[in-house]
Amino acid sequence: ILAFLVAASGPAWAQLSPAWMIPAAAHTKGIGTSYWLTDVAIHNPHQFQLPVVVQFLASNRENLSVPTREMTLDPWETVNLWDVLGPDYFDTNGTGALLVYADVKVLDCSVPEECYLLATSRTYTLDPFTGVGEYAQAMPGAPVFEGLDGTTRAYVSGIMNDGDEFRANAGVASWTEEWTTVRMNVQDSRGNILGTETFQVPPFGHVQRRIATPVTGGTVVFYLDDPPEDALVFPYATTVNNVTNDPTFLPTFVSVVGVSVQGLQHGGFRMPATPGVEGVPIRLDRSLLEKLRRHPRPGAEGADQSVNEGPD
Repeated sequence: ILAFLVAASGPAWAQLSPAWMIPAAAHTKGIGTSYWLTDVAIHNPHQFQLPVVVQFLASNRENLSVPTREMTLDPWETVNLWDVLGPDYFDTNGTGALLVYADVKVLDCSVPEECYLLATSRTYTLDPFTGVGEYAQAMPGAPVFEGLDGTTRAYVSGIMNDGDEFRANAGVASWTEEWTTVRMNVQDSRGNILGTETFQVPPFGHVQRRIATPVTGGTVVFYLDDPPEDALVFPYATTVNNVTNDPTFLPTFVSVVGVSVQGLQHGGFRMPATPGVEGVPIRLDRSLLEKLRRHPRPGAEGADQSVNEGPD
C-alpha cells in the first residue's frame, strides 16, 4: 500500500518541477482602500542557463492565445518580477493566473530533473489604515505534478467564511484546452456537506469568487465533473479579515484518498498543452537583468508609489 501511495503522488523527493501554476495574481483595486499587487520569483537551481516561459491567463475568459514573456536565467539565478501584471511586464489591470515552465522548445526535458525550476509569488496591499507596511499572502506556485485531475480530489481546511469577521474566496486556474466543470463541496467541522458550488472554467482560464456557503473552521473538497481528457486544474482558497483586509492563502492538497483508485495511470513528466503566444516575447537579456536587480519593490523607499494607489 505504501509503495502505491508513493507512486500515485509522485517521487517523495520531488520538491521542484519543470512547470508551475501560480494560481492567482493581481494588479487591481480591492474592497475599501486595498489595491492588490503580485510579485513573482523564479529560481534556476542548475549550473547551466535555463530558458523559461511565463504566460498570463486572464480571469473569466478563454485564453487560447495569451501574453507571453520569455527569459533565460543564468546558473543559480533568481529573477524577481515585481508587480508582474504592472507596466513593466504584462501591463494589465485585473486578475488571473500565471503559467511558468521550462521552454521545451529549446530544452530536452526527457529527463525532467534537468528542466526543474522554482516559481513562487506573493500578493499584497498596503496597510489600508496607515498606507505604511503591507498585508500580504504568500502564494507558492503549484508544481504541475500536483494538479487536480479526474482521478483525484483536492482538499482545503481552515475555511473561515462567517460573513462578519471573515470572508473566504475560492478559485480555480486551468491548464486545460477545453471547458472544465469543477465542483466544490463545503463541509462543516463535523464533515456535514453544507453546500456544493460549481465553477465553469474556460480553456486555460482562471475564475475566483466568494464562497457562497457560510462555514467556520470547515473544509472544501474540489473534484472534476465529467472532465475532458488530460484535464488539469489548480484550485485554491483564501480567507480575508473583513476589518483589516489581511489575507491568508490556503493551498489545496491533492490525493487519491476519497476516490476510487481503479484505473489510475502514472507515467513520467509530459508537458501539458500550452496556450499560444500573443505579441512579441522578450528575452531576459543582461540589460533587463540589471534593471530587475535595481528596480525597488513597489511600496519600498524610493519606489514610484503611483502603482499602489487605487483610482480616484
